[in-house]
Amino acid sequence: MLLWPLQRAQADSPLTSTDLATAYQEMPEVQLAQRTKAAKGQVLKFLLSDAPTDQKAAVINALGWNFKGQRNGYRFLAGLAQAQGLALQEIQLHHLRPTDRFALGYLLAMDDYFELSSLSKTATEDLWKASPLQLISQAAYALPDDFTVQFVRAIVQGQNDFSRSWCSIYLEPQQVLNQFPVAKRNLRSQAVTQAMQYLNRYESHCQQPAFLTNQPSVNPELNQIYKIVEFQNQIVTATQGGIVFWDPQSQTATATRAEKLCTSLMVWSNALWVGCQHRLLRFDSNNWKLYRYSPQSTESGFQLVPGPQGTLLVRHGGQLWQFDPKKDRLVAADPQLGPGHSYDLLYRRNGEQWRIDFLQALWRNQQRISLQSDAYPGSDPRSFYEDANGQLWVVDFNQGFFRFNDQTQTFQAMTRVAGKGSAIATDQQHTYFLHYTSGLYVQTQGQADPTFIDLSTLRYMRDLFVDQKGDIWIGGWNQLVRLRRQGNQWSRDRYRLFN
Repeated sequence: MLLWPLQRAQADSPLTSTDLATAYQEMPEVQLAQRTKAAKGQVLKFLLSDAPTDQKAAVINALGWNFKGQRNGYRFLAGLAQAQGLALQEIQLHHLRPTDRFALGYLLAMDDYFELSSLSKTATEDLWKASPLQLISQAAYALPDDFTVQFVRAIVQGQNDFSRSWCSIYLEPQQVLNQFPVAKRNLRSQAVTQAMQYLNRYESHCQQPAFLTNQPSVNPELNQIYKIVEFQNQIVTATQGGIVFWDPQSQTATATRAEKLCTSLMVWSNALWVGCQHRLLRFDSNNWKLYRYSPQSTESGFQLVPGPQGTLLVRHGGQLWQFDPKKDRLVAADPQLGPGHSYDLLYRRNGEQWRIDFLQALWRNQQRISLQSDAYPGSDPRSFYEDANGQLWVVDFNQGFFRFNDQTQTFQAMTRVAGKGSAIATDQQHTYFLHYTSGLYVQTQGQADPTFIDLSTLRYMRDLFVDQKGDIWIGGWNQLVRLRRQGNQWSRDRYRLFN
Protein backbone atom coordinates (compact mmCIF):
# COMPACT_ATOMS: atom_id res chain seq x y z
CA MET A 1 0.00 0.00 0.00
CA LEU A 2 2.75 2.44 0.90
CA LEU A 3 4.52 1.83 -2.40
CA TRP A 4 1.80 3.35 -4.57
CA PRO A 5 3.22 6.25 -6.58
CA LEU A 6 2.38 9.67 -5.17
CA GLN A 7 0.93 10.72 -8.53
CA ARG A 8 -1.61 7.93 -8.40
CA ALA A 9 -2.57 8.77 -4.82
CA GLN A 10 -3.25 12.34 -5.91
CA ALA A 11 -5.17 11.63 -9.09
CA ASP A 12 -6.93 8.41 -8.06
CA SER A 13 -9.17 9.25 -5.12
CA PRO A 14 -12.74 8.56 -3.94
CA LEU A 15 -14.04 11.99 -4.89
CA THR A 16 -12.41 12.25 -8.30
CA SER A 17 -12.93 8.64 -9.34
CA THR A 18 -16.59 8.08 -8.44
CA ASP A 19 -18.89 8.84 -11.36
CA LEU A 20 -22.43 9.91 -10.50
CA ALA A 21 -23.01 12.21 -13.46
CA THR A 22 -23.09 9.71 -16.35
CA ALA A 23 -26.31 8.15 -15.07
CA TYR A 24 -27.95 11.60 -15.40
CA GLN A 25 -26.44 12.50 -18.76
CA GLU A 26 -29.80 13.50 -20.25
CA MET A 27 -30.10 16.46 -17.86
CA PRO A 28 -29.24 19.81 -19.51
CA GLU A 29 -27.69 21.03 -16.26
CA VAL A 30 -25.33 18.04 -16.13
CA GLN A 31 -24.26 18.65 -19.72
CA LEU A 32 -23.72 22.36 -19.05
CA ALA A 33 -21.73 21.61 -15.88
CA GLN A 34 -19.48 19.23 -17.78
CA ARG A 35 -18.75 21.89 -20.38
CA THR A 36 -18.28 24.97 -18.19
CA LYS A 37 -16.97 23.42 -14.92
CA ALA A 38 -18.45 26.48 -13.17
CA ALA A 39 -21.46 26.90 -10.87
CA LYS A 40 -22.84 29.84 -12.81
CA GLY A 41 -26.02 30.75 -14.66
CA GLN A 42 -28.40 27.84 -15.14
CA VAL A 43 -26.19 25.46 -13.18
CA LEU A 44 -26.17 27.74 -10.13
CA LYS A 45 -29.90 28.38 -10.43
CA PHE A 46 -30.49 24.62 -10.43
CA LEU A 47 -28.31 24.03 -7.36
CA LEU A 48 -30.18 26.77 -5.48
CA SER A 49 -33.55 25.31 -6.39
CA ASP A 50 -35.64 22.67 -4.62
CA ALA A 51 -34.53 20.02 -7.11
CA PRO A 52 -34.02 16.48 -5.75
CA THR A 53 -30.72 15.86 -4.02
CA ASP A 54 -29.72 13.08 -6.42
CA GLN A 55 -29.94 15.46 -9.38
CA LYS A 56 -27.96 18.12 -7.51
CA ALA A 57 -25.32 15.51 -6.68
CA ALA A 58 -25.08 14.57 -10.35
CA VAL A 59 -24.60 18.20 -11.38
CA ILE A 60 -21.92 18.79 -8.73
CA ASN A 61 -20.18 15.59 -9.76
CA ALA A 62 -20.26 16.81 -13.37
CA LEU A 63 -18.56 20.07 -12.36
CA GLY A 64 -15.52 17.95 -11.56
CA TRP A 65 -12.27 18.94 -9.95
CA ASN A 66 -9.04 20.72 -10.74
CA PHE A 67 -5.52 20.34 -9.33
CA LYS A 68 -5.37 24.12 -9.01
CA GLY A 69 -8.67 24.25 -7.15
CA GLN A 70 -12.06 25.66 -8.10
CA ARG A 71 -14.37 28.30 -6.61
CA ASN A 72 -17.74 26.67 -7.07
CA GLY A 73 -18.42 26.54 -3.34
CA TYR A 74 -17.86 30.28 -3.13
CA ARG A 75 -20.09 30.87 -6.16
CA PHE A 76 -22.87 28.80 -4.60
CA LEU A 77 -22.72 30.65 -1.29
CA ALA A 78 -22.70 34.04 -3.06
CA GLY A 79 -25.74 32.98 -5.07
CA LEU A 80 -27.50 31.72 -1.94
CA ALA A 81 -26.87 34.99 -0.13
CA GLN A 82 -28.22 36.97 -3.05
CA ALA A 83 -31.32 34.76 -3.26
CA GLN A 84 -32.02 35.44 0.42
CA GLY A 85 -31.47 39.19 0.07
CA LEU A 86 -28.28 39.11 2.15
CA ALA A 87 -24.85 40.51 1.57
CA LEU A 88 -22.24 37.77 1.29
CA GLN A 89 -20.63 38.79 4.60
CA GLU A 90 -24.03 38.59 6.33
CA ILE A 91 -24.91 35.00 5.54
CA GLN A 92 -24.41 32.57 8.43
CA LEU A 93 -24.62 28.84 8.93
CA HIS A 94 -28.18 28.93 10.23
CA HIS A 95 -29.33 30.49 6.94
CA LEU A 96 -28.50 27.24 5.12
CA ARG A 97 -31.08 24.48 4.87
CA PRO A 98 -29.79 20.90 5.17
CA THR A 99 -29.93 20.57 1.38
CA ASP A 100 -27.89 23.78 1.06
CA ARG A 101 -25.26 22.40 3.45
CA PHE A 102 -25.15 19.23 1.39
CA ALA A 103 -24.61 21.14 -1.86
CA LEU A 104 -22.03 23.49 -0.38
CA GLY A 105 -20.14 20.67 1.31
CA TYR A 106 -19.99 18.56 -1.84
CA LEU A 107 -18.95 21.57 -3.95
CA LEU A 108 -16.17 22.46 -1.51
CA ALA A 109 -14.99 18.85 -1.46
CA MET A 110 -14.74 18.81 -5.25
CA ASP A 111 -13.15 22.27 -5.30
CA ASP A 112 -10.23 21.13 -3.18
CA TYR A 113 -10.42 17.36 -2.96
CA PHE A 114 -6.83 16.90 -1.81
CA GLU A 115 -7.08 19.19 1.24
CA LEU A 116 -10.87 19.21 1.81
CA SER A 117 -10.47 22.74 3.08
CA SER A 118 -13.09 25.26 4.15
CA LEU A 119 -14.13 28.45 2.37
CA SER A 120 -11.53 30.38 4.37
CA LYS A 121 -8.53 29.21 6.38
CA THR A 122 -8.43 32.40 8.44
CA ALA A 123 -12.12 33.03 9.17
CA THR A 124 -13.60 32.68 12.65
CA GLU A 125 -17.25 32.31 11.59
CA ASP A 126 -18.59 28.75 11.65
CA LEU A 127 -19.84 28.85 8.05
CA TRP A 128 -16.63 30.10 6.50
CA LYS A 129 -14.37 27.79 8.48
CA ALA A 130 -16.56 24.67 8.24
CA SER A 131 -14.94 21.80 6.37
CA PRO A 132 -16.76 20.00 3.55
CA LEU A 133 -17.14 16.91 5.73
CA GLN A 134 -18.64 18.94 8.58
CA LEU A 135 -21.22 20.52 6.28
CA ILE A 136 -22.21 17.25 4.64
CA SER A 137 -22.33 15.48 8.02
CA GLN A 138 -24.73 18.13 9.31
CA ALA A 139 -26.91 17.58 6.25
CA ALA A 140 -26.74 13.80 6.70
CA TYR A 141 -27.84 14.06 10.32
CA ALA A 142 -30.79 16.29 9.39
CA LEU A 143 -31.75 14.06 6.42
CA PRO A 144 -31.32 10.49 7.74
CA ASP A 145 -33.61 8.96 5.10
CA ASP A 146 -31.98 10.62 2.09
CA PHE A 147 -29.80 7.94 0.52
CA THR A 148 -27.98 10.35 -1.79
CA VAL A 149 -26.89 12.60 1.06
CA GLN A 150 -25.74 9.61 3.14
CA PHE A 151 -23.90 8.04 0.19
CA VAL A 152 -22.06 11.22 -0.78
CA ARG A 153 -21.15 11.85 2.86
CA ALA A 154 -19.62 8.36 2.97
CA ILE A 155 -17.56 9.11 -0.16
CA VAL A 156 -16.29 12.38 1.33
CA GLN A 157 -15.50 10.55 4.58
CA GLY A 158 -13.48 8.04 2.57
CA GLN A 159 -11.61 10.89 0.91
CA ASN A 160 -10.94 12.37 4.34
CA ASP A 161 -9.54 9.03 5.52
CA PHE A 162 -7.57 8.39 2.31
CA SER A 163 -4.12 8.92 3.80
CA ARG A 164 -4.65 6.68 6.84
CA SER A 165 -7.40 4.13 6.20
CA TRP A 166 -8.05 2.68 2.76
CA CYS A 167 -10.60 0.34 4.29
CA SER A 168 -12.77 3.36 5.11
CA ILE A 169 -12.99 4.24 1.40
CA TYR A 170 -14.92 1.02 0.82
CA LEU A 171 -16.54 0.49 4.21
CA GLU A 172 -18.27 3.86 4.62
CA PRO A 173 -20.34 3.74 1.39
CA GLN A 174 -20.92 0.00 1.72
CA GLN A 175 -22.50 0.57 5.13
CA VAL A 176 -24.88 3.07 3.54
CA LEU A 177 -25.82 0.48 0.92
CA ASN A 178 -26.48 -2.04 3.69
CA GLN A 179 -28.66 0.47 5.50
CA PHE A 180 -30.86 1.38 2.52
CA PRO A 181 -32.84 -1.24 0.58
CA VAL A 182 -32.83 -0.60 -3.16
CA ALA A 183 -36.42 0.64 -3.04
CA LYS A 184 -35.46 3.43 -0.60
CA ARG A 185 -32.51 4.77 -2.59
CA ASN A 186 -33.09 8.08 -4.35
CA LEU A 187 -29.93 7.82 -6.47
CA ARG A 188 -30.17 6.02 -9.80
CA SER A 189 -28.90 2.45 -9.69
CA GLN A 190 -26.51 3.09 -12.56
CA ALA A 191 -24.84 5.87 -10.54
CA VAL A 192 -24.50 3.59 -7.51
CA THR A 193 -23.07 0.78 -9.63
CA GLN A 194 -20.53 3.04 -11.32
CA ALA A 195 -19.42 4.52 -8.00
CA MET A 196 -19.00 1.12 -6.35
CA GLN A 197 -17.02 -0.25 -9.29
CA TYR A 198 -14.22 2.02 -8.10
CA LEU A 199 -14.86 1.89 -4.35
CA ASN A 200 -14.97 -1.93 -4.24
CA ARG A 201 -11.26 -1.99 -5.08
CA TYR A 202 -10.53 -1.04 -1.48
CA GLU A 203 -12.49 -3.89 0.12
CA SER A 204 -9.38 -6.03 0.46
CA HIS A 205 -7.91 -3.51 2.91
CA CYS A 206 -10.69 -4.15 5.44
CA GLN A 207 -9.79 -6.55 8.22
CA GLN A 208 -11.40 -7.08 11.60
CA PRO A 209 -8.78 -6.23 14.24
CA ALA A 210 -8.61 -8.22 17.45
CA PHE A 211 -8.47 -7.21 21.09
CA LEU A 212 -4.94 -6.06 21.92
CA THR A 213 -3.36 -6.23 25.36
CA ASN A 214 0.00 -4.69 26.25
CA GLN A 215 0.76 -4.16 22.59
CA PRO A 216 1.82 -0.94 20.84
CA SER A 217 -0.97 0.66 18.83
CA VAL A 218 -0.91 0.43 15.08
CA ASN A 219 -3.99 2.63 14.65
CA PRO A 220 -3.67 6.43 15.04
CA GLU A 221 -7.46 6.65 15.39
CA LEU A 222 -7.06 5.34 18.96
CA ASN A 223 -5.66 8.79 19.77
CA GLN A 224 -8.79 10.55 18.43
CA ILE A 225 -10.92 10.88 21.55
CA TYR A 226 -14.66 11.36 21.99
CA LYS A 227 -15.32 10.44 25.65
CA ILE A 228 -13.42 9.95 28.92
CA VAL A 229 -14.37 8.13 32.16
CA GLU A 230 -12.58 6.74 35.21
CA PHE A 231 -12.97 3.01 35.81
CA GLN A 232 -11.24 1.10 38.61
CA ASN A 233 -8.36 3.57 38.95
CA GLN A 234 -7.80 3.69 35.22
CA ILE A 235 -8.75 6.35 32.70
CA VAL A 236 -10.71 4.98 29.77
CA THR A 237 -11.13 6.78 26.45
CA ALA A 238 -13.65 6.09 23.70
CA THR A 239 -12.05 6.93 20.37
CA GLN A 240 -12.43 6.86 16.62
CA GLY A 241 -10.64 3.52 16.57
CA GLY A 242 -11.93 1.84 19.74
CA ILE A 243 -11.29 1.80 23.50
CA VAL A 244 -8.06 2.58 25.37
CA PHE A 245 -7.30 1.90 29.06
CA TRP A 246 -4.68 4.19 30.59
CA ASP A 247 -2.67 3.86 33.79
CA PRO A 248 -2.51 7.44 35.13
CA GLN A 249 0.72 6.87 37.03
CA SER A 250 2.89 5.25 34.36
CA GLN A 251 1.21 7.17 31.52
CA THR A 252 1.00 3.96 29.51
CA ALA A 253 -1.89 2.15 27.86
CA THR A 254 -2.67 -1.13 29.62
CA ALA A 255 -5.06 -2.37 26.94
CA THR A 256 -6.92 -1.39 23.79
CA ARG A 257 -9.97 -2.79 22.07
CA ALA A 258 -10.40 -2.11 18.37
CA GLU A 259 -13.89 -0.91 17.43
CA LYS A 260 -15.40 1.56 14.99
CA LEU A 261 -16.26 5.09 16.15
CA CYS A 262 -16.89 4.77 19.90
CA THR A 263 -18.58 7.94 21.17
CA SER A 264 -20.32 6.97 24.41
CA LEU A 265 -18.99 5.73 27.78
CA MET A 266 -20.62 5.18 31.15
CA VAL A 267 -19.71 3.46 34.40
CA TRP A 268 -22.93 1.90 35.70
CA SER A 269 -23.41 -0.82 38.31
CA ASN A 270 -19.67 -1.47 38.67
CA ALA A 271 -19.22 -2.11 34.97
CA LEU A 272 -17.98 -0.13 32.00
CA TRP A 273 -20.52 0.38 29.20
CA VAL A 274 -19.36 1.37 25.73
CA GLY A 275 -21.41 2.60 22.78
CA CYS A 276 -19.79 2.40 19.34
CA GLN A 277 -21.02 2.67 15.77
CA HIS A 278 -21.79 -1.02 15.44
CA ARG A 279 -21.76 -2.43 18.98
CA LEU A 280 -23.02 -1.91 22.51
CA LEU A 281 -20.64 -3.57 24.99
CA ARG A 282 -20.12 -4.05 28.72
CA PHE A 283 -16.83 -4.77 30.46
CA ASP A 284 -16.97 -6.12 34.04
CA SER A 285 -13.19 -5.99 34.72
CA ASN A 286 -12.68 -9.49 33.34
CA ASN A 287 -14.88 -10.06 30.32
CA TRP A 288 -16.54 -8.20 27.51
CA LYS A 289 -20.18 -8.86 26.70
CA LEU A 290 -21.97 -7.79 23.53
CA TYR A 291 -25.56 -6.56 24.01
CA ARG A 292 -26.36 -5.09 20.62
CA TYR A 293 -24.77 -5.51 17.20
CA SER A 294 -25.83 -3.39 14.25
CA PRO A 295 -23.47 -3.77 11.28
CA GLN A 296 -25.62 -1.38 9.23
CA SER A 297 -25.74 1.45 11.76
CA THR A 298 -24.86 4.99 10.79
CA GLU A 299 -22.26 7.14 12.51
CA SER A 300 -24.54 8.07 15.42
CA GLY A 301 -24.03 4.63 17.00
CA PHE A 302 -25.27 3.53 20.43
CA GLN A 303 -25.65 6.27 23.04
CA LEU A 304 -25.76 5.60 26.79
CA VAL A 305 -28.14 7.76 28.82
CA PRO A 306 -28.55 7.93 32.63
CA GLY A 307 -32.27 7.33 33.05
CA PRO A 308 -34.77 8.25 35.77
CA GLN A 309 -34.22 6.76 39.25
CA GLY A 310 -30.72 5.58 38.40
CA THR A 311 -31.67 3.41 35.45
CA LEU A 312 -29.55 2.84 32.36
CA LEU A 313 -31.04 3.74 28.98
CA VAL A 314 -29.58 3.05 25.56
CA ARG A 315 -30.53 5.10 22.51
CA HIS A 316 -29.94 4.15 18.90
CA GLY A 317 -31.63 6.02 16.09
CA GLY A 318 -35.29 6.26 17.04
CA GLN A 319 -35.13 3.32 19.44
CA LEU A 320 -34.79 3.47 23.22
CA TRP A 321 -34.08 0.57 25.58
CA GLN A 322 -33.78 0.20 29.34
CA PHE A 323 -31.38 -2.29 30.86
CA ASP A 324 -33.00 -4.90 33.08
CA PRO A 325 -30.25 -6.11 35.49
CA LYS A 326 -32.33 -9.07 36.72
CA LYS A 327 -32.73 -10.48 33.22
CA ASP A 328 -29.38 -9.10 32.05
CA ARG A 329 -30.86 -7.73 28.87
CA LEU A 330 -32.21 -4.59 27.25
CA VAL A 331 -35.97 -4.18 27.05
CA ALA A 332 -37.79 -1.75 24.80
CA ALA A 333 -38.75 1.50 26.50
CA ASP A 334 -41.43 3.93 25.42
CA PRO A 335 -39.29 6.91 24.39
CA GLN A 336 -42.07 9.56 24.43
CA LEU A 337 -39.57 11.92 22.88
CA GLY A 338 -41.90 13.81 20.59
CA PRO A 339 -41.04 15.14 17.13
CA GLY A 340 -37.65 15.89 15.61
CA HIS A 341 -34.20 14.33 15.85
CA SER A 342 -33.03 13.86 19.42
CA TYR A 343 -29.35 14.85 19.39
CA ASP A 344 -28.99 14.64 23.18
CA LEU A 345 -31.23 13.46 25.98
CA LEU A 346 -31.08 14.29 29.71
CA TYR A 347 -33.25 13.35 32.67
CA ARG A 348 -32.78 15.93 35.42
CA ARG A 349 -32.91 14.96 39.05
CA ASN A 350 -36.09 17.01 39.42
CA GLY A 351 -37.83 14.64 36.98
CA GLU A 352 -37.73 16.83 33.87
CA GLN A 353 -36.82 15.35 30.51
CA TRP A 354 -34.72 17.59 28.27
CA ARG A 355 -33.68 16.87 24.71
CA ILE A 356 -32.16 18.61 21.71
CA ASP A 357 -33.85 18.57 18.31
CA PHE A 358 -30.76 19.12 16.16
CA LEU A 359 -30.55 22.70 14.82
CA GLN A 360 -34.27 23.14 15.50
CA ALA A 361 -35.20 23.49 19.16
CA LEU A 362 -34.81 22.44 22.78
CA TRP A 363 -37.57 20.42 24.41
CA ARG A 364 -38.43 20.42 28.09
CA ASN A 365 -40.83 17.52 28.55
CA GLN A 366 -43.35 18.39 25.80
CA GLN A 367 -42.60 22.13 25.78
CA ARG A 368 -40.73 23.43 22.74
CA ILE A 369 -38.08 26.13 23.26
CA SER A 370 -37.08 27.81 20.01
CA LEU A 371 -33.47 28.49 19.17
CA GLN A 372 -32.35 32.13 18.98
CA SER A 373 -35.27 33.13 21.17
CA ASP A 374 -35.57 35.08 24.41
CA ALA A 375 -35.68 31.78 26.28
CA TYR A 376 -32.67 30.29 24.47
CA PRO A 377 -30.42 32.74 22.55
CA GLY A 378 -28.11 30.04 21.15
CA SER A 379 -28.30 28.51 17.68
CA ASP A 380 -26.50 25.13 17.78
CA PRO A 381 -27.01 23.27 21.10
CA ARG A 382 -25.18 19.94 21.25
CA SER A 383 -25.35 18.58 24.80
CA PHE A 384 -26.77 19.01 28.30
CA TYR A 385 -24.96 18.90 31.63
CA GLU A 386 -26.41 18.92 35.14
CA ASP A 387 -23.89 19.65 37.88
CA ALA A 388 -23.85 18.37 41.47
CA ASN A 389 -25.99 21.31 42.60
CA GLY A 390 -28.72 20.55 40.07
CA GLN A 391 -27.73 23.42 37.78
CA LEU A 392 -28.62 22.76 34.14
CA TRP A 393 -26.21 23.79 31.38
CA VAL A 394 -26.30 23.63 27.59
CA VAL A 395 -23.16 23.36 25.47
CA ASP A 396 -23.68 25.26 22.21
CA PHE A 397 -21.24 24.61 19.36
CA ASN A 398 -21.87 28.00 17.82
CA GLN A 399 -22.08 30.29 20.84
CA GLY A 400 -20.47 28.59 23.82
CA PHE A 401 -22.27 27.82 27.07
CA PHE A 402 -25.67 28.65 28.55
CA ARG A 403 -26.88 28.30 32.16
CA PHE A 404 -30.57 27.70 32.86
CA ASN A 405 -32.36 29.92 35.37
CA ASP A 406 -35.18 27.88 36.91
CA GLN A 407 -36.89 31.02 38.18
CA THR A 408 -37.01 32.99 34.92
CA GLN A 409 -37.16 29.84 32.76
CA THR A 410 -34.50 31.28 30.46
CA PHE A 411 -30.92 30.48 29.53
CA GLN A 412 -28.12 32.92 30.25
CA ALA A 413 -25.02 33.00 28.05
CA MET A 414 -21.56 32.73 29.58
CA THR A 415 -20.31 35.77 27.65
CA ARG A 416 -16.66 35.38 28.67
CA VAL A 417 -16.49 31.94 27.01
CA ALA A 418 -18.03 32.27 23.57
CA GLY A 419 -17.99 30.17 20.43
CA LYS A 420 -17.50 26.45 19.74
CA GLY A 421 -18.56 25.02 23.07
CA SER A 422 -17.50 21.40 23.38
CA ALA A 423 -17.87 20.15 26.98
CA ILE A 424 -18.36 21.33 30.55
CA ALA A 425 -17.52 19.95 34.00
CA THR A 426 -17.63 21.25 37.57
CA ASP A 427 -16.20 20.58 41.00
CA GLN A 428 -16.76 22.31 44.34
CA GLN A 429 -14.81 25.45 43.44
CA HIS A 430 -14.59 25.55 39.65
CA THR A 431 -16.50 25.36 36.41
CA TYR A 432 -14.50 24.10 33.43
CA PHE A 433 -15.50 25.19 29.92
CA LEU A 434 -13.89 23.36 27.00
CA HIS A 435 -13.59 25.14 23.67
CA TYR A 436 -13.52 22.83 20.65
CA THR A 437 -10.29 24.15 19.14
CA SER A 438 -8.62 26.61 21.52
CA GLY A 439 -8.49 25.12 25.02
CA LEU A 440 -9.88 25.19 28.55
CA TYR A 441 -11.44 28.05 30.50
CA VAL A 442 -11.39 27.63 34.29
CA GLN A 443 -13.91 29.74 36.17
CA THR A 444 -13.09 29.88 39.90
CA GLN A 445 -15.74 30.92 42.41
CA GLY A 446 -15.30 34.58 43.33
CA GLN A 447 -13.10 35.24 40.31
CA ALA A 448 -14.38 37.70 37.71
CA ASP A 449 -12.72 36.29 34.61
CA PRO A 450 -11.88 32.68 33.83
CA THR A 451 -8.32 31.46 33.45
CA PHE A 452 -7.53 30.27 29.93
CA ILE A 453 -5.26 27.29 29.21
CA ASP A 454 -4.16 27.04 25.58
CA LEU A 455 -4.57 23.48 24.31
CA SER A 456 -4.82 24.22 20.62
CA THR A 457 -2.20 21.59 19.77
CA LEU A 458 -4.82 18.96 20.62
CA ARG A 459 -6.73 20.19 17.55
CA TYR A 460 -10.33 19.07 18.15
CA MET A 461 -11.31 18.63 21.80
CA ARG A 462 -14.56 16.79 22.45
CA ASP A 463 -14.56 15.88 26.15
CA LEU A 464 -13.17 16.76 29.55
CA PHE A 465 -13.33 14.81 32.78
CA VAL A 466 -12.56 15.59 36.44
CA ASP A 467 -11.26 12.49 38.23
CA GLN A 468 -11.52 11.59 41.93
CA LYS A 469 -8.26 13.39 42.70
CA GLY A 470 -9.44 16.59 41.02
CA ASP A 471 -7.17 16.22 37.99
CA ILE A 472 -8.55 17.45 34.68
CA TRP A 473 -8.46 15.20 31.61
CA ILE A 474 -8.90 16.61 28.11
CA GLY A 475 -9.51 14.45 25.06
CA GLY A 476 -8.13 15.84 21.81
CA TRP A 477 -7.84 14.59 18.27
CA ASN A 478 -4.25 13.43 18.66
CA GLN A 479 -3.73 12.70 22.37
CA LEU A 480 -5.05 12.74 25.92
CA VAL A 481 -3.80 15.41 28.34
CA ARG A 482 -3.97 15.53 32.14
CA LEU A 483 -3.87 18.93 33.85
CA ARG A 484 -2.90 19.17 37.52
CA ARG A 485 -3.00 22.31 39.58
CA GLN A 486 0.29 23.24 41.24
CA GLY A 487 -0.22 26.50 43.04
CA ASN A 488 -1.12 29.08 40.43
CA GLN A 489 0.22 26.91 37.61
CA TRP A 490 -1.03 23.86 35.73
CA SER A 491 1.22 20.93 34.89
CA ARG A 492 0.56 18.86 31.79
CA ASP A 493 1.03 15.15 31.19
CA ARG A 494 0.60 13.72 27.71
CA TYR A 495 -0.90 10.30 26.97
CA ARG A 496 -0.56 9.08 23.42
CA LEU A 497 -0.28 5.84 21.49
CA PHE A 498 2.36 6.00 18.79
CA ASN A 499 2.46 4.04 15.57
